Amino acid sequence: GLEGDYLNVAILLLLYTLQGVPLGLSQTMDLILQEKKLSFDEQGVFSSVSWPYSLKILWAPIVDTVFIRAFGRRKSWLVPTQLLIGALLLLAPSYVTSLLGNDVEGGHPDVFRLTVLFFVFYLLAATQDVALDGWAVTMLARRNIGYASTCNAVGQTFGFFIAFTGYLGMQMYDLCDLETFMYAWGVIFVVTTVAVAVFKHEKTEEEIRAAA
Repeated sequence: GLEGDYLNVAILLLLYTLQGVPLGLSQTMDLILQEKKLSFDEQGVFSSVSWPYSLKILWAPIVDTVFIRAFGRRKSWLVPTQLLIGALLLLAPSYVTSLLGNDVEGGHPDVFRLTVLFFVFYLLAATQDVALDGWAVTMLARRNIGYASTCNAVGQTFGFFIAFTGYLGMQMYDLCDLETFMYAWGVIFVVTTVAVAVFKHEKTEEEIRAAA
């Protein structure tokens, strides 16, 4: 059973949920841009933001082999990537209005800069995914490793749902605008990541070999 791993499963679900948030925001932005009557060429440019998830296999070996031993093999990548996502979510609200062309009447979205912003979101989330998948294998007891893929699927889907369907529902009832939503998740990213960095122990190579 999950005895001894309940907290680890909860942490994995939380971290995978965070991973799904930038992906859901990207889908939200795509819907907003469609409402702006972009050309097919511009929509095609923005659709390229998801490429990093298809290409992450190219840098996955680097994530697996380059790390700060004293900090942890997986935390060396997971913590910086999540902090960067958090920082972008905190900074982006200051620019998203102008990037969408909403700062002037009849303004046109800056598709290139929006594409770069969300491409970076996807790049960081894809890198976090590689690190977290690796950490899940050593975080859970051997008998519970099968739950890692479940945490991935459930957490990422839930995060995507919150940032896409959840945001659209709140926006429909004027409960939240995009800038506030992004800023709030930026705070959640930073607080959660700092807590994991400080309080969650990652097993050393020696501890992993001893448990094998």
